[in-house]
Formats: sequence, structure tokens, C-alpha cells
Amino acid sequence: MANSRYGEFGIKAVFFDFMGTCLDWHTSIVTAFPTALSEKEKSDLALEWRQAFFDAIRSRPLGETPEDIDITHTRVLNEVLARPANTGISQRFHQADDGDETKAVKQAVQAWHQMDSWPDVRAGLERIRAECGCEIFVLANGTTRLQLDLVRSSRLNFDMLFSSQLLGVSKPTLAVYHKAMTLVGIEDPGQAVMVAAHAYDLRAARQAGLKTVYIQRWTDDLDETDQQRLHRENDGSVLANFDGLADTIKRL
Repeated sequence: MANSRYGEFGIKAVFFDFMGTCLDWHTSIVTAFPTALSEKEKSDLALEWRQAFFDAIRSRPLGETPEDIDITHTRVLNEVLARPANTGISQRFHQADDGDETKAVKQAVQAWHQMDSWPDVRAGLERIRAECGCEIFVLANGTTRLQLDLVRSSRLNFDMLFSSQLLGVSKPTLAVYHKAMTLVGIEDPGQAVMVAAHAYDLRAARQAGLKTVYIQRWTDDLDETDQQRLHRENDGSVLANFDGLADTIKRL
């Protein structure tokens, strides 16, 4: 017999990736970039930085101790700015009236701690709580401090925040999914769902036995262009936003 705290559906827990999936990181980062850059330059640089961040994450050995995400963001941004194609942007990016050439980088890195949610997220989460009876969690790479700052700035409400720092391992290592499920009392991975805008995350979650829902955000997964593969890997659960997420979870 199913635990009475859950609804009539088979899913007991829904884990969410945070930045990109739930949060509009792009607006926050573009706003934090120096005014010496054009709006297009800011947007392109933000997208390049984000892609380079994921390239760095995926290149790490599985099971490696998580690095502080602020350190990763700082290193990756400096690497992106050092690319020959970004020489002109880099020169203007580092300009500062007080001579502190690191100020703009620090300001950009700090912007990852202050974000609004995508317009569809809050209502989508409320529908899941009301109609599916699931508990909802953040399961994302990063520090606990980062996640605390982001739930405050986005005003989103979750039952628990699981950071890679807290769990001691980063996605896409399978242990991160198993540890999160164990901590919330999920013995059958088929009773849990991972929701993300990142295919690499969902591929690992499926290996760990979770069901998956892919959210397509224009800011993320710029290298994932095979729509048929995304639909196939997620059993057709590919959504443009959170509007139909509760209905999708009911069908899983």
C-alpha cells in the first residue's frame, strides 16, 4: 500500500535541476556584465560562458570531490575571455575606473547567486504539489550557500535543497542521485523523477533508475540538437516549460 503522504500517483519525489531549468540565469548574468559591452556581446558571452562551464563539468573524472562553483565560474570565465576571438571584448570587460581589472569578473560570478525564476515555474511547482502529492527537491551541482541565495532571490519553495557540496559528489556521477533518494526515503528509483534542461543530467538519472522529464530552455544545451534523440531518451517527456509538467508526472 502506498504511503499516505503521497498522492494517488506512483511518483513520490520530483528532483529539479535549478539554474537553467527553474531559473533565468541569462538575464541575471547579462545585467551584471560591464556596460562597455553591447547587448548582443553580453548575451553571446553569457551563453559561451555557460557552455564552457558545462564542458568543464563533464570533463571532470566521475566521483571527483566537487569544486566550489564560484571558483569554477571564475576560472571558466577567465578562460573564455582569454580566447583569441574574445580579445576585444576582454579588453573592454576588464576596464575599470578604479584600476581593479578583477572587479567585473567578481561581479559576474556573484550574479549567479541572484536570479528570478522563469515565468512558468512557480505555478508549475504549485500544480505538482496540489495535484500530484509529490515532494519536490532541488538536486543540483553547486554549493549550499548558492542554493540558499537562489531560493531567496527566486522566492521558490522546495522541501529540501541537495547540492553537490552537501552530498559530496557532483552530477552526473550516479551516486549523487542514489544519495538524494536514500536521504528522502525513496527505495524504488522508479518512484522518483529528475526534471532538467540538461540532457547529460537526465542520461545519468536514467542510469540510476529515475524517470526523467526534459525541459527545453533556449539558454541551455546549445549543443543538443537531435530532437528525436531527446524524445527517445526521455520516453517522449520533452516539454517547452513547466505548464504541462504536472500532467506529465501523473502519466509516468
